[in-house]
Amino acid sequence: MEVKKYEYIDSLRGIAILLVVLVHVQYIEGFTSSISYFSTTAFQFMANGHLGVSLFFIVSAFTLMMSHQRRQYEDHANRNFFIRRFFRIAPMYYLAIVYFTFAYFVGFDFANIDWSNVPKKELILNVLFVNGFFPEYIHHYVPGGWSITVEFTFYALFPLLFARLKTINQVISFTLISLLISTVFNLLLKGTGADINNFLGYYIVAQLPVFSLGILAYRLVSVKEEIMNVKLSSLSFLAVTIFVYCYTAISYDFLYSIVFFLLLIILSQKAYKLFSNKILAKIGKVSFSLYLVHFAMMTVFNMFGCFRWVEPYIKDKTTAYLFFIFGYICLFAVSFLLSNITYRLIEMPGQNLGRKLIKKLDQQK
Repeated sequence: MEVKKYEYIDSLRGIAILLVVLVHVQYIEGFTSSISYFSTTAFQFMANGHLGVSLFFIVSAFTLMMSHQRRQYEDHANRNFFIRRFFRIAPMYYLAIVYFTFAYFVGFDFANIDWSNVPKKELILNVLFVNGFFPEYIHHYVPGGWSITVEFTFYALFPLLFARLKTINQVISFTLISLLISTVFNLLLKGTGADINNFLGYYIVAQLPVFSLGILAYRLVSVKEEIMNVKLSSLSFLAVTIFVYCYTAISYDFLYSIVFFLLLIILSQKAYKLFSNKILAKIGKVSFSLYLVHFAMMTVFNMFGCFRWVEPYIKDKTTAYLFFIFGYICLFAVSFLLSNITYRLIEMPGQNLGRKLIKKLDQQK
């Protein structure tokens, strides 16, 4: 019964990963040239696939609020929270680090391994989930690893946010403050040494307003009458924020995140089949594995030139679209199959290990 009730959450994760996979097809050798035939609208739609990460962040904050609300009174709630989150993410991410160490730096010639090519500092920063604080390292080593470090940084902040943001007015204020701070920081850091590798779009300060929308969605969904308690001061703060953005550029990612925020609230009230169904939920269930595995499959496809034969056949807009769709289906299908394996062999055992550790620590008190 509970699975059915929250099917919309896994479905949203499914939508998020489908968007993320979409934007990466262009980097597979053989499909790259198809982009030049895309119309402006089609190219923009494809390029916006990266915004699936924003949807992941919103759903993550929403579900963390749900789970922590249930467990807030258990002994050592914050300690157990960090253990659960570590063992939810680390096993699969560390496997990805191992894979990309060989794929990018060492090679798969196990008889002649040269570890001197491995960037030690970068490796350590990724293992510790702190690469997101370094502009030169935030987007290297594991593809998409920037989102993992941002997620982990949000985990570090979450217990404090949960304890302090108790009303809808506090959450609205936090959302607007984090949005304004993000804008000010970006204006101050633009053109500096931090303005590389899209750091100003990736780092936690830029993404915190997106996470806050997930917290706001939880307050609206879980305590529906709170919408009637919005204070004049909160509305005034909103007016000031809008005024400021009449003279600056609001975050492009944040604007799309508002759409995802509204979609989450809508589906929590009525799960429309187009956006919430068993197929999307199955995809969403393995979405974390799928996120990392699809990057690995891209390197495999390029390493062996699996789709280089496609390029001569891309001669016009029709063939470009058809082969791009073909590439998308291939990348998704293979990655999805492998993700179901890694979910069962890596993710689930990792989560079970976290539960056992919590149980063992509880027994020692």
